[in-house]
Amino acid sequence: MHTDQIRLLLDLAQTHSFNQTAERHYTTQQSISYSIKQLEKELQVKIFNRSNSGVSFTPAGERVLQCALQMHESYQHLLNDLHKTSEQPEPLSKIRLYVSSVLLEADLPEIIKQFNKIYPTTSLIIKEVSHDAVLPSLADDSCDMAAWFINMSYLEREGAAYNKYNFSYEAFAEEPSIAVVPIDSPMAQKNILTIEDLGTHSRSMFGLLPIDHYGKDVNHVVLYENNNPDIHRQLMLEHNTICFTSEKIYQKYFAEDGFVMLPVDYPVLPNYHLFLHKKDKTHPAYRVLADIISKKYRKQN
Repeated sequence: MHTDQIRLLLDLAQTHSFNQTAERHYTTQQSISYSIKQLEKELQVKIFNRSNSGVSFTPAGERVLQCALQMHESYQHLLNDLHKTSEQPEPLSKIRLYVSSVLLEADLPEIIKQFNKIYPTTSLIIKEVSHDAVLPSLADDSCDMAAWFINMSYLEREGAAYNKYNFSYEAFAEEPSIAVVPIDSPMAQKNILTIEDLGTHSRSMFGLLPIDHYGKDVNHVVLYENNNPDIHRQLMLEHNTICFTSEKIYQKYFAEDGFVMLPVDYPVLPNYHLFLHKKDKTHPAYRVLADIISKKYRKQN
């Protein structure tokens, strides 16, 4: 397997969709399907089962995926070793990393530890900020890079105003929105939450996209954005609020507290975990940090 095939398998393991994987690779679904068929022909095994609900790995495909993961990890080790032994630019004194999501909280000590093994003299300054603060902070050079969980429609809308700053972004994971309601709510019995179900229910956003995205279709609703789980619990229990968040956040804060999650049939663009930085940030330390965060996230999913 070559590196492109390895990246393809890793992305398909996340998306379970040829179409979504094609979007990540800026190519067509037919091209992805052809690449997989060529790999299956080369290995003489069937890697995927295909159905209307998506693609899944066959038993042989699972073995191929494990091999791909090992090869990807070995390749990353090789890059790190080459960074250590080759002629390097002057080490950075610090990297200012802004995060707008609660998703990295538990992982930060390990991320810092791994990064410091490679760049022991570079300080990591990590700050959690609101969604609205990320783009302006990059624009005025208050931070060097951001790990951001955001909806693409927001980035396309707000990012246009900052194009003159020559931003670059890279998606390393996709995660759909889900709705959270109390287990005794009438909505808890539904299989999926539709736009019609929302009605005039108040809506809160936890670690996700800006509040206007779930409020532009109706009037006279209360919209609230916050990363405090206690506040969201209170809003749902006392005010019948629907909380929009990610499955990862649901499992961390609500799964054992008498709440249920529902998939959302709602016309929104995907939510992505992004690395965002100015294109003039070319020091290899930025790439190393991005790879560590990406690998840490993928290992959890």
